Amino acid sequence: MHIEPISQSSLEEDSKRYIKGVILAKKVSIDYETAKHISFSVEGEETKHNVMYFDEKTGTKKWQCDCKWYTLQNKVCSHIIAVNISLKEAFIKI
Repeated sequence: MHIEPISQSSLEEDSKRYIKGVILAKKVSIDYETAKHISFSVEGEETKHNVMYFDEKTGTKKWQCDCKWYTLQNKVCSHIIAVNISLKEAFIKI
């Protein structure tokens, strides 16, 4: 599966979320992959979050997270940032 990363400028839009994403990037693993989506697990300090990538959707809607911040804000969260950094830095491979 080809994953379309979020642009670096969008990832760095909120420096606080970006810094948290950098910290979490080494705590990303792959849960499972299908033909149309992939599920990542991001291990936080107290909780584990699920980040999903949906190949059939467009733009930033391809990325979704189960965290409260993403659900309420509908914006890229630190967990989605962590997965994008992890993929870019090859901490995990698809």
